[in-house]
Amino acid sequence: MAMDTQTSLRIAGTVFVLLLVRSVIRQRRQAVIRDILGPESKSWAFGNLIDLLLPSTYGLHEFAWTKLFGAVYRIKGCFGQDRLVISDPVALQHITNSPNFQLGPVLAVMRSWLYAHGAVITRHGEQHTRLRGALNVGFTASAVRRYRPVFENVAQWMAEQLDSADEVDVSAVLSGGALRAITDVALGCPIEDLPPEFVTLNTRLLDIASTRTSGALVFDALAVHVPKPLLRLAIHLPTPAFRALRGYKFFSRSEGWRIVKEKLGAPEGAREGDIYSLLLHSGEKDTKKTLLPGDLVAQTSLILLAGQDTTSNTLAFGLLELARRPDLQMRLREEIHSTISGTPAGSPIAYDTMPLLNAFIKEMLRMYPAAALSERVALEDTVIPLSAPGITTRSGKKLHAIPVHKGQVVMLAVAAYQRLDARWGANSEEFDPDRWLDGRVHQGDAIGPYANLLSFFAGPHTCLGWRFAILEMQTVVFKLLAEFSFSVPKNEKGPFRLRLATTLLPLDAEGAKGAKLCIRRVV
Repeated sequence: MAMDTQTSLRIAGTVFVLLLVRSVIRQRRQAVIRDILGPESKSWAFGNLIDLLLPSTYGLHEFAWTKLFGAVYRIKGCFGQDRLVISDPVALQHITNSPNFQLGPVLAVMRSWLYAHGAVITRHGEQHTRLRGALNVGFTASAVRRYRPVFENVAQWMAEQLDSADEVDVSAVLSGGALRAITDVALGCPIEDLPPEFVTLNTRLLDIASTRTSGALVFDALAVHVPKPLLRLAIHLPTPAFRALRGYKFFSRSEGWRIVKEKLGAPEGAREGDIYSLLLHSGEKDTKKTLLPGDLVAQTSLILLAGQDTTSNTLAFGLLELARRPDLQMRLREEIHSTISGTPAGSPIAYDTMPLLNAFIKEMLRMYPAAALSERVALEDTVIPLSAPGITTRSGKKLHAIPVHKGQVVMLAVAAYQRLDARWGANSEEFDPDRWLDGRVHQGDAIGPYANLLSFFAGPHTCLGWRFAILEMQTVVFKLLAEFSFSVPKNEKGPFRLRLATTLLPLDAEGAKGAKLCIRRVV
């Protein structure tokens, strides 16, 4: 039955009032954002992003802004967009665990260019949860312990590459070793069995990912307004970068299927102890925790790329710090040699019982997180809680939480969080592993999966391979420091520089990706 005119007007009036209230609330939330302290913008086109993302060395402005404005401040993005830069621990914990914040549309599409449609990193909701639960079987503490011999073999390979060198870019050696570890541990396949073109494309993509330009900042800002289906089609453009992406995805799929079929056809007694074999023959009866062969193939590109430069760059930063701190290097080597002499022949090294080695690894991860700055977008109107005592705005208001509207961009300042004095003790901007031994580090609520750090992120998107990475770092540092000393070449004196691209990476004296060190055998 048709509604009468009076009822229709009431409904229309109610809808109008609700929309008006919603508009007022959004305006108030936007006003709150604009009232938050932050640096002045020098450019309408770029806002503060040039200073934030493209300084002469990463963090030059960001860390100063954190000291000046606090753990939450406002910056301008391209074309006048307001963004929040957040290093407040309570806010970070909320955002990383909340379904109300996800990657922005451009970053999500970029991941679809790089990884297969079924990769766990590209899935959301129940599909992400299912894939993650099934994949976790290969990354538990007990599973990772079984990969130890492979890591030790890789560390031996790295030592052999350094043995005949007086001066070398350790980044290249560490990256090559990390790829070997991944192929052996994950695929159960020596790197020599992969097509040379595949390995070349892998290196090519890492090189592409090591750059960031002002043009890319503008592209990201404009691409937000392009429909996602149309943006995804850009991978078919005839540019060198997109050709490399297409080739890499093709090889990832073809090699993934080859390896999976070989493992499915292998007799039970011949099954290896790699991640793919473990996942294909897990014996899990719960269908929600099992992987189909196609599910596993879809993870190949992710597994080969995600753990390579993240781990190798962190190790490179660690060796650079040791080269500039001979006393620390000597102390660590003494602990390593003492452990070797105290371990019975044929017994495994107890890496976890070495205080300074593990403090050194924690400090590497604290100072040089791979994803130093991560962008998220609010999917709906929501509120971000803050640590006590909150923040004070330009107008003098005290905020203990920040209301944000749908579409608000927030930048998770992981590197800045990991330099907060309140969290990590005095001299938090200095590389000092002893902070982990003398009680300076904050104890209490845990954010990330390891040592309260966000280097492996947190929440539902915590890096599955974090235990994998820790053991790899332990074995590599142990082996290299046991046999070699590292020092700084004459033309590399002074503080080294950092660049943030896809990951945080070291720069040599010419500004190119690399970490050149002098090598000397000590045993």
